[in-house]
Amino acid sequence: MPVKPKIPVLIVTGFLGAGKTTFINNLLAQNEGVKIGLIENEFGDISIDSRLIADYSPESIIELNNGCICCTIFNEFAMTLQELIKKHDHLEQLIIETTGIADPGPIIEPFFQDAELNRLFELSGTICLVDAVNFPEHIASPEQQKQIILSDMIILNKASNADSRTLANIRKKLAALNKTAIVTETDYARAESLHLYQLQPDLQDEFVKKLRKPFYCEPENGEFHSFTIRFGGYINEILFRDWFKYFASLHKKDIFRIKGMVNFVNNPLIGIVQSVGGMVSISEGSVHNPYAPLENILVFIGKEISKYQIEKEIQQFLIQEDQPKRQA
Repeated sequence: MPVKPKIPVLIVTGFLGAGKTTFINNLLAQNEGVKIGLIENEFGDISIDSRLIADYSPESIIELNNGCICCTIFNEFAMTLQELIKKHDHLEQLIIETTGIADPGPIIEPFFQDAELNRLFELSGTICLVDAVNFPEHIASPEQQKQIILSDMIILNKASNADSRTLANIRKKLAALNKTAIVTETDYARAESLHLYQLQPDLQDEFVKKLRKPFYCEPENGEFHSFTIRFGGYINEILFRDWFKYFASLHKKDIFRIKGMVNFVNNPLIGIVQSVGGMVSISEGSVHNPYAPLENILVFIGKEISKYQIEKEIQQFLIQEDQPKRQA
């Protein structure tokens, strides 16, 4: 019996009034014919429902507006998603919209931690909608900063309503919080060619490209800061997994996100590593280019974290003294 493929999950977060509802409606219109489940997690009377989605079949939309997912215990959230699959086993994609006033971390973490969710679902990524007009008022909130930090793609909406200096300042602040996310400027929450089946590979490829380019960003005087550690050579995969899981759990209150690419011994595929809230994920990326420099890159975002101490740990525990050749 063939193994059923995992259902890709897209998490949509963003500032209040930034255009999340409009973005999801546009996304559904671009993916007409795909059987999509929608979990809507917004406070208030206005919600996404089939009446707001033009030319889209209502039976493909599942709404679970039963309270704040962010406050739900992992087990309850996992059980809700498992029940969703039992009732709608035809689903091909799942979209989760978070409330605009909360940290999306507790929604992301179960997909890293829960074994059953990991068997059923594959996290495609997190997209954050940012309001270019009201950015200064929103960005002061730690919760809204976390939305940016934990995103793989940032859509800077209402861009035409802001002048060039304002947009440049916003881009600078976004980069200070998340230097690896793709940033797209748009109006009316439109994103071209955002096909759900291709979303995860595209985000991963763009992430790897951004990591490989030198990046310079002026430090910000804020609660969060980020830095990148680069080192050569191959890494023992078992040793790295043990260290990464322990390190992420130990620093879960200080390091909000770790994301990077590593080269494991005797593995031709790049390892894509992530951590959110102390939960870790290690997946296989594209094939390593034999003509490209062999470099491991890890990005850390948090507060009160020591780059020197982390580099010391990496030198002590991870880098192999003897660097074997990668097997084909």
